[in-house]
Amino acid sequence: MGSTELLITLDRASGTTLQQQVCDQVTALVRAGKLRPGDALPASRELAQQLGVSRTVIIRAYELLRAQGVLTARRGSGTRVAELPATGSAGASGGAPRTRAVPPVPTPPRPTDDGNPLWQPWEPPPVLRRPGNVLDFRHGTPALAAFPVARWRQSMHEAYGRADAAALGYGPAEGSAALRAEIATLVRQSRAIDAGPEHIMVTGGATQALDVLVRMLVGPGDVVVIEDPSHTVLRQVFGCSDAAVVPVPVDEEGLRVADIDERVRAHGHDPEQVKLVYVTPSHQFPTGFIMSQTRRRALIAWAHERGATVLEDDYHNEFTFTAERLPALAAESHRDTVVYVGSFSKTLFPALRIGYAVLPPHLVQPFLGIKWITDRLTPTVSQEALADFIATGAYARHISRMTRLYRQRRRRLLEALYEHLGAEVRISGEAAGLHVLTSFTGARGVPEEEIVRRAAGHGVRVYPASGYFVLDPPAEPTFLVGYAALPTARITEGVALLATAVREARGRS
Repeated sequence: MGSTELLITLDRASGTTLQQQVCDQVTALVRAGKLRPGDALPASRELAQQLGVSRTVIIRAYELLRAQGVLTARRGSGTRVAELPATGSAGASGGAPRTRAVPPVPTPPRPTDDGNPLWQPWEPPPVLRRPGNVLDFRHGTPALAAFPVARWRQSMHEAYGRADAAALGYGPAEGSAALRAEIATLVRQSRAIDAGPEHIMVTGGATQALDVLVRMLVGPGDVVVIEDPSHTVLRQVFGCSDAAVVPVPVDEEGLRVADIDERVRAHGHDPEQVKLVYVTPSHQFPTGFIMSQTRRRALIAWAHERGATVLEDDYHNEFTFTAERLPALAAESHRDTVVYVGSFSKTLFPALRIGYAVLPPHLVQPFLGIKWITDRLTPTVSQEALADFIATGAYARHISRMTRLYRQRRRRLLEALYEHLGAEVRISGEAAGLHVLTSFTGARGVPEEEIVRRAAGHGVRVYPASGYFVLDPPAEPTFLVGYAALPTARITEGVALLATAVREARGRS
């Protein structure tokens, strides 16, 4: 069965974004019964051509509609109208059953290629012709082959050796006392945050910390401000709440704080309704920009004046490649305005699933109450092993080794990109983190999907970045290029093949 034609009319003179107009009109069609559960919607490319808009507008609209439970997307069946909850049978008159407002509950993330953790708003990349020899520039994956497994196994052995019956039972919801003490020392030494263990909550990764904070801080009628661009999974986390999510652009200095009020009002809200502002100041995702000291102070002052909370996600907190490193936002004055969230997924390994939140005193008990309800505790023995790993100096030695390794790989990536593409490439985010944002300025007008397809033909996997942008998608094909998991020789080979793919795509455009 083909897709249903959508009767959508866009008003470009309206103050409402084109993306939101698509969302509103699709929702109205569903509620009016003109789109029914199971109906297939046009592919994003087809609808974009029909409406004369960028495909990114449709991709983002479909993504938000999935987050609201209006649409579903499954591999092989496309995008369809979600099944509505049962509302009872039709009356004796045989009339159509009544429809209900769709609750804001997202569908589970669809399977993505090779387990990529990103809930991708675009189709997965094509099958590689050389699947056994993949040159994968995936971002967010550390150099797992360099992790000291034997030393970690020793810490696990120590943790189990010390464990008694009580340690194997239900531990405290706030986390291991030993681990919280070690985290307090880490953030004080590396991020200048002066917080005692009683202000630190251990979580099941950083994502759980974000989820608990959203449950705790925002409700109907509230506003959450996020950076644009930002991670699609992040937008899903905040989109599950009853709050309005308002993107605010970033530039080379980070979040444009002076634009917050204007952007919030443009979405029909009062800036006083903002309860949460999410930022990644030490390495903005995905641009890699580092928030300037001026912007940091302006953001803290803005939030403090309005009684809002700043959520500082320091996801690449240990890996900075510049001589000067700014302290965390949570180390600034009015630090009771800031919640600092960190994780060991990038510094150690993702499967560990241990993150943490450093909270102002007034948020400790509310956070603890919600965490206790949602999962009771984070696995205790793993926490004890991590505490031992940190206390014995193994963690510091590992970070030192990884910083040297990543610096080498990062240098090789940048050199190779400039060697092969020269002035036809623009790179941002090289000062910190485990990826760089790479725009192929010489291939303007070439679809990202074409470069992905041609790169796959050469055994190279790359990841488009346009889906992270809501307000101002890049004018040229742009990709997140991760380098942490690739040896320098593989980086050299991969960039050469990628450059060939870009030239081939450009020649066919």
